[in-house]
Amino acid sequence: MAAGPEVFWKWMELHDSVSLHAVEKRWRRTPSLKEWQLQRWPRFQSGVHHPAMDQSKLHQAAWTGCLEQVKALLKAGISIDCQDPQGWTALHYAAFCGHLALVKFLLHRGADINSRDLFACTPLHRAAWNGQTAVVEYLLQLGASQEIRSCSGKAPLHLAAAHGHLGAAQALLRHGAQADGRDVNRWTPLHWAAFNGQLPTADLLLGCGAAVNDRDSNGMSPLQLAALAQSEPSVAHLLSRGADVNAKTENGQTALHLCAAAGNKKIIQQLLTGGAAADEADKELVTPLHLAAGVGSCVAVHLLILHGGALDARDLLHMTPLHHSALRGNAEAAKLLLHYGADVNAKERLGKTALHLASERGHSKMLKLLLDKGADASLETHWKETALDLALENKQSGALQVIQ
Repeated sequence: MAAGPEVFWKWMELHDSVSLHAVEKRWRRTPSLKEWQLQRWPRFQSGVHHPAMDQSKLHQAAWTGCLEQVKALLKAGISIDCQDPQGWTALHYAAFCGHLALVKFLLHRGADINSRDLFACTPLHRAAWNGQTAVVEYLLQLGASQEIRSCSGKAPLHLAAAHGHLGAAQALLRHGAQADGRDVNRWTPLHWAAFNGQLPTADLLLGCGAAVNDRDSNGMSPLQLAALAQSEPSVAHLLSRGADVNAKTENGQTALHLCAAAGNKKIIQQLLTGGAAADEADKELVTPLHLAAGVGSCVAVHLLILHGGALDARDLLHMTPLHHSALRGNAEAAKLLLHYGADVNAKERLGKTALHLASERGHSKMLKLLLDKGADASLETHWKETALDLALENKQSGALQVIQ
């Protein structure tokens, strides 16, 4: 590689720091975060007398795989395990870039095979992250630990699975990696493979005992993550491998809830064909049809109604899908709901109809549609307010012009 490592830092730091943020939030509850960090993170090399520029030359040489330059710099006395600002050693760089000959040389010279960078990743983590199968195999043969976790709880297998590096994942599994190991968010390697659409790696993990319906800290299964990521191939594949299409998260949402708002026709059809319940409600009694109507996804609204989505379903606030579409001014979705027979004068918990909600928010197009479909403008809320009263109270001049 001729290019320096700088071009990769933005992505790698984002990749690592997103999970690091979640870890820090858990530990900020206690006053000992700094103490924990010192215990959890590697201690950087101290007492190094060579200038940082010389150390940088060593890291650059390791990045490019220049064995002779590495030899010369080490002969000059630079520490083999000196770390850059991200905590990477020469071995991290060589492993990440796949320079097997250099990896062998560094280990022969005594480089720490399990040295940890700023995010507690070892050279094995970085080799797996970049799919360097030969390096992964060699590190494992020389005793590199798979038990060490990054600060976000990831084993090397998580990183190989997330990026679809089948060869690296196979090597890790041959050497005893846990197919169902969990990171700090309780994601298994299968969760990562499903989320990123890495089907061959997902198959490998399932064949090695990974549970297709395993759940993370929020109760999400690989299928739900695939639906959330809008990965059509992953959804289809996981369904074919026995994923529970109606599995629920901690808040009671199914995969159909998660993709209803996005309006991805193919995934919605895949889930419905696979047996997803169109009228399944979450803990707030919200159905996929409520969500689809709320964001105005006409494709999703149509499919859900055709597969039994209840037009009169009520959430905890007694709101129907029509209420949700009126609240956000999604007239086209409301038109579909009314076409299929939604009650235009249905009232929610406070006695408001869809007309009341559209009026107080000034959704003129929605108001005209509702009135054309027979909405009763004289109906009152529990506080004896009509749609006109709400328009006046909220100074919605456009709504006033439609109602009066």
